[in-house]
Amino acid sequence: MTIEGLSPDDYLAVLAERQAELAGWPRLPKWKIEALPLLHIDKPRFGVTIPSGDDMELRQAVEVLGRCFQREMRFDFPPFTAKPSPHHVAESVEGFLFNSKKLLATFPVATGAAGMSVQGGESWLDWIWIHPFERGRGLIDAAWDDLERTYGSEFRIQQPISPAMKGFLRRREVDPKRWTTRDSGG
Repeated sequence: MTIEGLSPDDYLAVLAERQAELAGWPRLPKWKIEALPLLHIDKPRFGVTIPSGDDMELRQAVEVLGRCFQREMRFDFPPFTAKPSPHHVAESVEGFLFNSKKLLATFPVATGAAGMSVQGGESWLDWIWIHPFERGRGLIDAAWDDLERTYGSEFRIQQPISPAMKGFLRRREVDPKRWTTRDSGG
């Protein structure tokens, strides 16, 4: 049974247990910004991906991690907003969270996120960000596998692409033709 399927009393009891577990964790200054405990949902059964859907708390978590991406890449604007934005030209914009492989808990802990969009019937990976402490531990591989299961192995990848992401794409033998921008038509 999932947490969503519990009675209101049982739901509150599980939530209280998870809050007590979280209270015992060390508080690090970046914890509040870059690793987000998601007490109100269950861990993904397969893989690491958690779609944000219409859940505003999850969408806000994607936005927070998107802001980490924004700061690291030195972009002017965050790549994702919890509330739909009129500035997005895509037909749909979806946010995903990635459950930590390093932090073990009874609830998911988001330590990465990505944004996917669809334009002209074509799926695009607009951005992806993984917490520095999770890098090199297989989280991006698991997230990539989940995205390919959801969108197929031909979704396009939006530029600019960091050197680390280019290295990942080469290691995964992703066709460089998929790395073109929307504006180039290629």
